[in-house]
Amino acid sequence: MSNPLVITVYIAEDHVSVREMLVAHLKLRANYDVVGQAANGVQVLAECKQLRPRVLILDISLPGMNGLEVARLMRQEAPEVQVLIFSSRYDVATVRQVIELGARGMVAKVAMFTTLIEAIDSVAAGRPFFSSEVMQVFQSSFSIKAERPPLDLTERESEIMRLVAEGRSNKEVSQLLGISVRTAENHRHNIMQKLHAHNAADLTRQAYRMGLLRTDNLAPGS
Repeated sequence: MSNPLVITVYIAEDHVSVREMLVAHLKLRANYDVVGQAANGVQVLAECKQLRPRVLILDISLPGMNGLEVARLMRQEAPEVQVLIFSSRYDVATVRQVIELGARGMVAKVAMFTTLIEAIDSVAAGRPFFSSEVMQVFQSSFSIKAERPPLDLTERESEIMRLVAEGRSNKEVSQLLGISVRTAENHRHNIMQKLHAHNAADLTRQAYRMGLLRTDNLAPGS
C-alpha cells in the first residue's frame, strides 16, 4: 500500500542531463517517489495514464507529442494527475495556453530548485503555483488600468470565478461548493457572459484586469 504522505512524481523532460538531475535531487527527499521518467510525449501520456502519479513535471518541448497536448489529454483522461509545467518557454501566448489547458502550475526553468520543490508540494495539494518569472509575464498581459465590470458578480459567482481561474473543472467546482454539475455549468456560463470572456484563460485575464482577482489567488512563487 502506498504511503499517502509520499508524493508520487513523473518527470517528462527531453534533455537527459536535466532529467537525471531532477530525478537525483528528488530521490534524495523522503517525501517524493519518482515513479517514472521519459523524453517522448507519447510515452509520457501512456505511462502516466497507467501509473497515475500525483504530480507530472512536464516540459513543453517534447518529441512525439508536445507538452501542451499532453497536458490537454491528461486533463481529460486522468484529471487526478496534477500537471506542473516546467519549461524555458514562458512567453505571454504560452502562459495563456497553460492556464487555458488547466495545468495546475508552471515554473520557469530559470527559477531556483527550491521554487520547483515548493511548486510540487503546492500542486500535489491541489493548489495552483506559478513561479515569479511566469507571474510577471502573466501580469504584463493585462491592462494596467483597472476597469469596472459591466455587471456585478454575485458572491457565489465570484467564488466560482476564482475556482475557474485556478483551473478547476465544473465537476471539481460542484464538489467543492456542494452544488450540482449543471448548476456549476450555469454559473460559469453566466460569469463568462458578464465578463465577455470566451474561455477560462480569457476569464482569468478579464477578472484580474477588472480587479476581481488578485495575483495571490494564483499562488505565485517567491
